[in-house]
Amino acid sequence: MPIGLGIGMSHSPAMYTPRDKVRAGADRVISNALERGNLIPTAFSQMTKEDLEANWDRFRKDHADVKAQIEAYHPDVLIMLGGDHGRDFGLYGHSNKVNMLIFTGSEASAQMPSPNGGMGGMMGDGAKVHYKCDPDTAKFLANELISKVGFDLAVSEEMKIVDTRPGASPEPEGSILTGSFMNIHESMPTSYELPIVMIYLNTFEKMAMVSAKRCYELGEALAKILEHDKRKIAILGSGGLSHDPFGPRNIWNDTPLDQWMIEQFTNGNAKALHDLYYFDSMTVRGGTGETRCWITVAGAMEYMGAKAKLIDYHYAPETQTGNAFAYWNAPAGKAAKI
Repeated sequence: MPIGLGIGMSHSPAMYTPRDKVRAGADRVISNALERGNLIPTAFSQMTKEDLEANWDRFRKDHADVKAQIEAYHPDVLIMLGGDHGRDFGLYGHSNKVNMLIFTGSEASAQMPSPNGGMGGMMGDGAKVHYKCDPDTAKFLANELISKVGFDLAVSEEMKIVDTRPGASPEPEGSILTGSFMNIHESMPTSYELPIVMIYLNTFEKMAMVSAKRCYELGEALAKILEHDKRKIAILGSGGLSHDPFGPRNIWNDTPLDQWMIEQFTNGNAKALHDLYYFDSMTVRGGTGETRCWITVAGAMEYMGAKAKLIDYHYAPETQTGNAFAYWNAPAGKAAKI
């Protein structure tokens, strides 16, 4: 059957700090913000350890709910969309600034970093994250998107860090994954090894960022290409919503914008977001660009006749972002007709 399940989810590193270190992690976020000259929301400065632990518990439930949706659908392959974050394909350097890229390697792995400047990750410092990839499907999609649909899509069979910034520290050897793919590992099925196809969208490098309209069209194209596939296919977009962790709006988010975007997804009206990045605004700079991954999923699922169902929306200042979790289920009649 064609794409039958869509997932949208946030992946802030602070979600994955061990529960017993959330107070220290939040204090570090505040300290880093003050060093940059950022203002601190009063509500954040007054949060207690119990408040932070309650947020942590809520995020665990959100991830468990996403995992339950994936395991219930039991896809044969998962298309996973994420932002490059300027790491995986040299966007910190000068060699390769792409707007869309599909990974055609057979596997991807990474060493879990320590979020929040050494506070340790839930899986433990140095833990390995590994994905089995589906190179045949990735190559098929790349060929269809490039030669038949007309997408200017880059392709790579390997991931290597090319960080040319002065004083940049060496990265661990081996394949490297950004938080878009690595952090959300908690929501992946444990009952079987789910093959994935990774598609990177440029969400940070201004001169190479893809438009929201083109992201929606990418989702539509993926759904159309796969509409006669006999396998059960899911698509997941990771990132957002509004945030700018390295800019002047660090810690502050735009809740009205988040809620408006969620409303478009739940109403099946994501085309309303087509012009989201055509104008410059403090709100849409920085990490808010990761919403492109959600828009791509919406394009695929709205083609399938589905509207998003919101699992949770929660602004937690220690995560520095508006966090959302949602899923789309394609109507059975639509899937059967295709």
